Amino acid sequence: MTAGMSGLRDVWRGGVATWECDEMGHMNTRFYVARCMEAIAMLFGFAGLPHLFAPESATTLAVQSMHIRFLREARAATSMHISAGFTALGDTSAEIVAMMFDSATGDCAATFRVGLSHAAVVDGTARPWPEAFAARIATELVETPRLAMARSVGELPAMTTASGARAEHLGLSLLGQGAVFQQSCDPHGRMQPQAFVAAVADSVRNIITPLRELCARHSDRSGPHFGAAALEFLIRLQVLPESGDCWEVRSGLARADGRTMNIVNWMLDPFSGRAFGTMEVVAICFDLETRRLLPIASSAQAELAGWTVPDLAL
Repeated sequence: MTAGMSGLRDVWRGGVATWECDEMGHMNTRFYVARCMEAIAMLFGFAGLPHLFAPESATTLAVQSMHIRFLREARAATSMHISAGFTALGDTSAEIVAMMFDSATGDCAATFRVGLSHAAVVDGTARPWPEAFAARIATELVETPRLAMARSVGELPAMTTASGARAEHLGLSLLGQGAVFQQSCDPHGRMQPQAFVAAVADSVRNIITPLRELCARHSDRSGPHFGAAALEFLIRLQVLPESGDCWEVRSGLARADGRTMNIVNWMLDPFSGRAFGTMEVVAICFDLETRRLLPIASSAQAELAGWTVPDLAL
């Protein structure tokens, strides 16, 4: 295992398959998260805990938060690798930074900051790290690179305001509904983080598309090349649904300016109204020919103001 940027370790290496790319011509966000989770498993394995995602393990890793910046496109057939390290370690928790690179150019394509806990499989209660593991990681902590810090989102609040009742009060749109089947779950029957991102991202399409069309109407660069892309995610996971559970996604536009739109999404239990998780998406309008950001016209911003939900937060 080689040392990488700022003391980070190489923990995943692979490439982008054509079927992992979406209609915008680049890797879909769910696969960024899937590769990050593979990298986390490798990172813990090299640190002495190699089987935390195995079916027979008594403890596992529960992701609680994830901040992602998408810096460059990952197109089909691109070779990629991830370097990662521990930035903090508590009695039962850890924080990780991971950087995804284009292996040919060395350019950073995405960054991840992940907060997670060491939890018992049987009931999800927090468990202390093994002493040898904790002692080792205490000597290997790295600083979070500046590139990985939040740019267009704030920090996660201490408590989420998400609930079915609050979604109704705010008038958040119902954008997605579905059920959790085993293929979306970890070995212990809990929805995987990449499946959560996939469900929310597919739901967000139902607000991104009309918002993109609105912006296109006000742009002098309209037409089939007027696309959309994500710049940043801020994710909070409560207790993710289990195999057999149902979910719904309620969303609203939190803000918009001349470059970006922030869309807040809540995944809820449609029957009890409790929150499974939340995800704030920073989206841009994107030129599919030049592969560059398209500005949001002032007249489009004025119309977007009518879509904005006041006081909408995670």
